[in-house]
Amino acid sequence: MRMGMALAFGIGELDTAVVALAGFLLRGGVVLLALPSVVLPSVIGIAGVTGIDAVGIDGRPTPWLFEIVAVFGGAVILWLALASLIGSLIDVWLIEATIDATGRPVRRRRAIPEIGLLFDMVAVRGICLLPVAAALAWASTRVYTVAYNELTTPSNLATPLPVRVVENAADAVVVVALVWLVTETVAALAVRRLVLADGGVWVSIVGALVQIVRRPFSTVSTAVASTGASVLATAVAVAATATAFDWCRVAARSQQPIAISLGFGPLSTTRDFRPVVFVLTALVLATAWVAAAALSGIASASRSAAWTGEVVASMPSAQVCPTVAELGLSGGSGERSGD
Repeated sequence: MRMGMALAFGIGELDTAVVALAGFLLRGGVVLLALPSVVLPSVIGIAGVTGIDAVGIDGRPTPWLFEIVAVFGGAVILWLALASLIGSLIDVWLIEATIDATGRPVRRRRAIPEIGLLFDMVAVRGICLLPVAAALAWASTRVYTVAYNELTTPSNLATPLPVRVVENAADAVVVVALVWLVTETVAALAVRRLVLADGGVWVSIVGALVQIVRRPFSTVSTAVASTGASVLATAVAVAATATAFDWCRVAARSQQPIAISLGFGPLSTTRDFRPVVFVLTALVLATAWVAAAALSGIASASRSAAWTGEVVASMPSAQVCPTVAELGLSGGSGERSGD
C-alpha cells in the first residue's frame, strides 16, 4: 500500500518528478544516463594517452598516476559536496511535498530550509558514507590488480576493459554494493528523522538504527521495493538510450547507400536516404533520453516518498503544523510554484 502511494506521489505532479530528477542527476545519475552514449576506451587507446607515465616497468603505479588520481579525487569530492548540499535542499522539498500530499503537515513552517539544517543533512550522509569509503579502499586493491592484469594480458579483447574488470572483480563490487545499500538505508531514514523531528545529527542516525531494529521487516521491504524499482527504472532507461545510440552509430557509419526512387515515369529520381535515416535515429535517441529522464524522475520521487512514509509510520506522535507553500510543494494545498 505504501509503495502504491509513493508511486502515485511520483506520477501525480510534473514538478515532483522534475525536482526529483534534478536530485538524481546531481548525485551521479547523469553519469548513468550518459554512460550508454560514451565509447569506452580500448587498451591501445588508454596506453596512447598515458604512455609509460602511469605504470612503471616493475608494474607499480608511478607518482604521476598518484597525482592524477589525487586531482581527480579532489574534483569528485568537490562535486559530491555541492551535490550533497543542493541535494539536501531537494530532499527537504520532496519530504515536505510528501507530507503535504498525505495531509499531514510538518512540525513548523520552513519556507526556506535553514543552512544549518542543510549542513546537518550533508553531515548525516557524509557519516553514513564512511563505511562505503572503507569498502572502496578495500576493493581498490582488488580492482587495481584485475585492471593491471587485463591491461598487460587481456583475457578477451572483444569485451570492453571496464566490463572485464567488473566481471573478474565481482566479489569486490558486490561487497561495495551491499555496504552502500545498508548505509543508504540508514542515511535515508536519518535524514527524514532530522527534517521531521528536528533532531541532531547523531540523534537522527541513532534513531534510524533503532528504527531498523524495531521495524526490520518494514524497513527491509521498503529498501528492497524502492531500490529495486529505481534499479529497474535505471536499467530500462540505460537499455533504451544504449539501443538508440547504437542505431545512431550504425546509421552514421553505414557505407551502403539506401537508394529510394521517388516520382513516376520520366519524372522519377533516385536519392540516397541515409541522411534521413540518421535524422530519424537521432530523433529516436532524443525521445529515449526524454523518456529515460522522466522514468528516472518518477522513480526517484517514489523512492523518496516511500522512505518518508516509512519514517512517518514509525513516528505517529510527531507534532505538526501547517505546510509550506513557499517551496512550491505539490499536493492537496493547491498552491504551486509561482502562485
